[in-house]
Amino acid sequence: MDIGVPYRDWPVDVKAAREMVDGLPDDIWSRNTFRQDVLADGAHNSSQAILFKHEWHPSASTSGLQHFEDLVYAWANERGFDPAPFMPILREDTDVWPVYTLPDWQNFEPVFAPLIEQSIAPIKTKNGVITRLALVKLAGGAKIAPHIDGQIMAEKAHRIHVPLSPSPTVEYKIGGKKFTMKMGRAYDFNNRWQHSVRNKGKRDRVNLFIDYYPNPGVSVYNPLKDLGPVYASTEAKRVDKPH
Repeated sequence: MDIGVPYRDWPVDVKAAREMVDGLPDDIWSRNTFRQDVLADGAHNSSQAILFKHEWHPSASTSGLQHFEDLVYAWANERGFDPAPFMPILREDTDVWPVYTLPDWQNFEPVFAPLIEQSIAPIKTKNGVITRLALVKLAGGAKIAPHIDGQIMAEKAHRIHVPLSPSPTVEYKIGGKKFTMKMGRAYDFNNRWQHSVRNKGKRDRVNLFIDYYPNPGVSVYNPLKDLGPVYASTEAKRVDKPH
């Protein structure tokens, strides 16, 4: 969302979330590459992520698949994985695109939910929806090239970054200006201005990444178009919540 300035920030308590991140095994970052393989654009696929929520619509894919569950199934099947552990557990409908919650969120919710509430508090609305949620790691020496986020939700949702690792050598550049993010702050980041990131140090940078859509319109539910996934198991949990 274009907030009119490069970024705004406010204080948050990251102690519990940081302790959890510091205790994560290395292989959790490589276990699920669905975001990098399928969802991320060219600018962002240099990072690794633990994905919790993501919006999706058939128009965002060239696969021809009409259901997010089928997209997950096809990705897992191609890599020889059992797709069941990766299937979405919740669907929330907005007037733009549906938002899917992934299974890893269940393990992180008790610790991360309070931090998320703090992080969106200054912009929170009665009917607001978190449309993307992930832990994102940028390795030491890696960079994200200059770009403007172009997905449809980027125009409507706030992009919040919450640093969960000391990262004084991670340089953000937006609107021609450079700055660093500090732990203990949440950053409402203007992703509609050209921006880039460079990790100049050796230590990995880990941020909690939140997209918050404050004013979703009315979503009209049409049961005639609600055909089930073709390939994925219909036993996967899904709850539709029209707004």
